[in-house]
Amino acid sequence: MQKAIRFNENQLLYLASKSKRENSIAGYLHKKSSDTGKWQLRYFILYQNLLFYFESETAGRPSGVALLEGSYCDRVLTPAALKAGKDTEKQRE
Repeated sequence: MQKAIRFNENQLLYLASKSKRENSIAGYLHKKSSDTGKWQLRYFILYQNLLFYFESETAGRPSGVALLEGSYCDRVLTPAALKAGKDTEKQRE
């Protein structure tokens, strides 16, 4: 059974500002809006097990945060890559 985690706004703002100062994984991704269903370009920062997103890289306050505790990622190969027998995933330095 997973325990509940509580954050208040000041704690999240502190962690968001800390994530910007430290060498965290960051970049632009598209996020689907829950209101309109449209895709919007947002700036994301992965800090420990928190994924913050901002309107832009220069925004001071995060627009939202996702707690990634208990999450995992799977590598997905495209049908073309499977057919060719190689991985076409681009890697960045």
